Amino acid sequence: MKRVAVLNVGGDCPGLNAVIRALIVKGADDDIEIVGVYDGFLGLVQDKMTIMVKEHVSGKLPEGGIILGSSKYDPTENPEDLKKLKENFQKYQITSLILLTGHTGAKIALKLADEGIPSIIIPATIDNDLAWTDISIGFLTALQVVSDALDRLHSTASAGHRVIVIEVGGDEAGWLATIGGMAGGADYIITPEIEFDPDNLLENIKKRYEIGRKFSLIVVEEKVKLPEKINAVVTDPKVRNFMRPSELITEYIKENLKNIECRTVNLDYLQRGGTPSSFDRYLAFKFGFSAIAAVKKGKANIALGLKGFEVIEKPYTSDILKNKEISKELYEMAKLFF
Repeated sequence: MKRVAVLNVGGDCPGLNAVIRALIVKGADDDIEIVGVYDGFLGLVQDKMTIMVKEHVSGKLPEGGIILGSSKYDPTENPEDLKKLKENFQKYQITSLILLTGHTGAKIALKLADEGIPSIIIPATIDNDLAWTDISIGFLTALQVVSDALDRLHSTASAGHRVIVIEVGGDEAGWLATIGGMAGGADYIITPEIEFDPDNLLENIKKRYEIGRKFSLIVVEEKVKLPEKINAVVTDPKVRNFMRPSELITEYIKENLKNIECRTVNLDYLQRGGTPSSFDRYLAFKFGFSAIAAVKKGKANIALGLKGFEVIEKPYTSDILKNKEISKELYEMAKLFF
């Protein structure tokens, strides 16, 4: 019997419990045992593991988060921890690790491969910023959270004649901001990939007020680099360093459009939680089954991805660390609605 260890490395996202469920069910059918590792690589170092059976995931399909917990801990940064990881890998006769992760786990996976620890990556991140896959588990659910939030904020922005600046996730890619903003009727979208002009933002807001559209929803990606004109609004660097992009943009609008009320909303962890969508569950099943099939065939050190509706296998190289940015064409599509 082969044995694989499954763990979540990095942030959680909707659909992770569905992956574990798929691994257990398919693993049982193919005589492959699933070991659940608690709290990411920390659990593999500290021997916090358990053999998983169907009862562990009974009723967990609609739950967000992950029953195993998660962490961003990197065992390769500490020689003693790396040694313990290798010892436990051998002790429990693990064939391969199955990592539910994004870029955080991919970086560690490459280093572990060089140390003789094989793994398979299942793409799981709300950011959808992995270059080797069209869609990652969790993205579509988080996307729905963004568009739902904009639908709700639309009514209160309109009622109070407010500008509301909404900060969304994405790490260094604008997928949630651009598609979520477009789907939710955003009046302006700011992402890391597209340079924006603060004056154009102000003109956009003023123009809407002049034609009777006395509100605006401005979507901002969490790691966008802001022009100096916006950063300069807050003169104290100590204060500025603790402010989020959405807060700085709000201050800039307040400073330049003094007769308009402006508020900030950060969706933050709301995007990570909650019930996974039907398609995220389907992705979880598809990736889970494909991971077990790969283990059965003796494959390792591959990242699973989705191209169209088919699962593909990307051998480990530094390419899996590339950031998948939105295209200018996608942004221009959204911009037509500004």
